[in-house]
Amino acid sequence: MISSPVEKIVANLLRTYADNIDAGNSNLSSQECTNILSAICHIEMTKPEVCKFLNISRSRFDDLVREGRIPRGKQVPHRQHIVWYKDEIITAINQSK
Repeated sequence: MISSPVEKIVANLLRTYADNIDAGNSNLSSQECTNILSAICHIEMTKPEVCKFLNISRSRFDDLVREGRIPRGKQVPHRQHIVWYKDEIITAINQSK
C-alpha cells in the first residue's frame, strides 16, 4: 500500500509513463527508459557482464577497482558470485571523467 506523499508521486509518474508507453505516445528515448529503470532498481551484473558493458578487459577492470574508480562488488546472499549494480557502475564512470 502506498502511504507517503513521495510514494504517491512516484507511483503516479510511473503509471503515467506506463500508460503513455502502452498507448504508443512515449517521448522517452531508450536511454531515458534505461535511466528510469536504473533509478528504481539495481540491475545486477557479473564481472564479465561489467567488462563487456564497459568494453574493457578483466585485468583493466581489476585495475579500476583497485584504483577506486569502480566500486567493489557485493556478495549477495545465496549467490555464488559477486555482483555489481549497473547504476553504481555508470555513476562511478561518470564521476571519474
